[in-house]
Amino acid sequence: MGNLQQLFITNLKIFRKQKGLRQIDLALEIGKSSNYINSIENGKYFPSPDTIEKICQCLDIEAFQLFQKQEKTDSLKENKNTEISQSIIENLYTKLKEDLYKFLKKDIETILGSVKK
Repeated sequence: MGNLQQLFITNLKIFRKQKGLRQIDLALEIGKSSNYINSIENGKYFPSPDTIEKICQCLDIEAFQLFQKQEKTDSLKENKNTEISQSIIENLYTKLKEDLYKFLKKDIETILGSVKK
């Protein structure tokens, strides 16, 4: 197996996992079997240009990205960590807004109740 094929395999796995897809998920999206994707990732087969195009559409990437050396795989992990952190922050913010609303609503009802008396 050549370096170009190994680079393709490595990048395919990275982008597939980054997208949260299993081999079977990718296979179903592009109309192939999971055994076919497994064979590609194990270096037994190399996909046709049409199949590469379908893979790229599914993964939301350009074809050259499958053949491009990654500067650092850590940067992919950092991106994923950033996405996770952003999701946590958004969830905390939403929860905080809800709790604050309930707290203020209770205080306002208490105040209004004492004013009516």
